[in-house]
Parts: sequence; C-alpha cells; structure tokens
Amino acid sequence: MNHANECIDCKACMKGCLMMEEFTDSPKTLLESIQNSPAKVAFSCAACGYCAHVCPKDISIQEYFVERKEALAPSELHNFGYKAVLFHQVLSFSKPLTTIKKFSATNYSHMAFMPGCALSSYSPKLVESIIHHLQRVSPGMGVLMQCCGKPTRVLGDIPRFERFYSALERDIARLGATTIVTACENCYMSLKTLSPHVKTISLYEWLDQMGIPECSFENATPVALHDPCPTRHEHELHESVRSLLKKMKLSFKEFKYNRDKTQCCGSGGMLDVTNPKLAREQMVSRAHQTECDTIVSYCQECARSMSRGGKSGVHILDLLFTPTVARSFKQPLHGTLTSWMNRYKTKRMIQNFKVKL
Repeated sequence: MNHANECIDCKACMKGCLMMEEFTDSPKTLLESIQNSPAKVAFSCAACGYCAHVCPKDISIQEYFVERKEALAPSELHNFGYKAVLFHQVLSFSKPLTTIKKFSATNYSHMAFMPGCALSSYSPKLVESIIHHLQRVSPGMGVLMQCCGKPTRVLGDIPRFERFYSALERDIARLGATTIVTACENCYMSLKTLSPHVKTISLYEWLDQMGIPECSFENATPVALHDPCPTRHEHELHESVRSLLKKMKLSFKEFKYNRDKTQCCGSGGMLDVTNPKLAREQMVSRAHQTECDTIVSYCQECARSMSRGGKSGVHILDLLFTPTVARSFKQPLHGTLTSWMNRYKTKRMIQNFKVKL
C-alpha cells in the first residue's frame, strides 16, 4: 500500500531531512513516484526514522526506501561504494577481529558486554577500561566482540546480512549468554529487534544502575547532548544517559531536536559511503544546531560525525574512562589503517584480559 493519498503535504518531514530538500519539494510527490525512484534517491536515505516520527499521518517514507533499496541492491549497489562496505563486513566477521571471553561463573555469567565495531576501532584502551569497570560492578560478565551486520542490512543486501547475523547469534549461543549489554546503539537496536530471545540492555542503563567511576565536571564548560537516531524511541535509555551526566556533574544543553525528535548525525544509512556530499552537509548542519563547542553523544559514529561537522565530538564513555579526553574534551581522529589495527588490538586485549583482584 502506498500512502501518497494520505499525505497532506504539510512538509513537516522536510524540515529535518536534507535528503528530502535535495531531491523533492513535496513528500506527496515523492511518495507517488517512490517505487520507481532513481537509485541515487533511495541510497541517499539515512534511514533515521525522523520522517515517520514528525508525520501527522504516521507515514514512514523510510520504509518505502528500505523496500526500494532491497529491490535495487542486486543491480545498483556496486555503484554506491558497496565494494568497500562488503570488504568492511567480511573483515568485521573474520577470526582476527572477533572473539568471545568467558569468566568464572558468578551471578553475572549469563551476561556479556558487546563493545561494537566503532568503539573497538576507536580505542582498545577505552574498551579495556570499560571491561575492568564492568568486572568490578558485575563480576563474571563475559565479552562478545562481534559485528551486528547493520551495514549490509541497511543497504538492502539481505541474503548476506542474514549470513553475517547468524555468526553473531552463534557466538551468543557459544557464550551461553541470555543478556547482552551493548555500547553501540546500532547493535542495541539490531539485537532488540532481531533477537527477541536475548535480553538486550544498553551499557548506559547498566552503568546508571550499577555505578560509575568517581568523577566531577562541575567546573567544565557546558556541552551539548546529541541523541543517536537509532534510539529515537528508547525513552529509558535517554533518561539513563541524562542521569549519568548529572552524576558526573557535567552541565549540558539539549538540542532543539532531541530525544524522539533527534536528527541524524550524517552517518546513518551508510550515507557517508553512498552520498558523501550529503553526509557531510548533514554533519555540518547537525553540529551547528548548538552554540556549544563540545557535543557529547553515546555513539562513537555520532561523536566522530560531530567532529567532522566542525565541533568537538566526544563520547560519554571517554569522559568516564579516558583521562586525556576527559581533560581536553577532544577525541583523537584516526585514519582507516589505525582503526583496523585498533580492532585487532581490541581482540587481542580481550583474549588476554585478566581480572584485576
């Protein structure tokens, strides 16, 4: 069913979507032609869900683009940087970059922490510090270094995604984990949506419940808080992150478009690969929706996008566990080779990890 007849053409969805602004002047017109839309239009959708949330008729243009991408994928994906994405995914699921770690049986041995690809690529030391803290507050929690496969799914390559995702589920079964604690919001939503037999908890909810390292930022300049778009409807997660910032005594300001109305950082839907120009425009647009020089997020890709957009993007976990970043409020930016080496170092660190007594 196409909802073109239901669309009242109020253009609410266009106010926060640069893709819509670039390719149409009417959502109603777009809906009428979407099943035959050019590949460039479909693969420029960030899949952030903003359109459906602000639509008074609850129309999700994103859902139509999901279908369109799947239909176009066999013949068109090679025109949108997919070779690089596929290379990334094959490596992400390879033995050198994946592992599981079990600890002695305790009350938390049914749980496993999943740092995610972006955080592992960014800082093995940060991941190590998080694991040490988790072993203190929830001893016995295992570790799962694996990818959720979202890049292949969001670009419409469903057969490959299903094969990749099955590897994640096998590792969860090997761990014997019934609860996964995720640092990555894409992993969080993937598991919550596709693996209902596993309980999924955000690391930020867990830290809010179990405790954080002692710290205080009461003398720091206020920061802006960016909510990642995958968590648009995760109200408890929103509250947990804000609770953590208050416990850290870090003064923060909200974006006008926050929580369920948050806007994409520019990395959604693999936009940085399929339409780099539009991705950069979205990064700059979002970063400059606040006067704050520093933007804190709870997604590493979002933090990186805010830095690329002209501000200083920082992960909330850095403020808790990385002293150099906590002092400077600036993340180091890595190139591709360093990021891959970091993932390998993270894997080796997890394999050799020993609990500090």
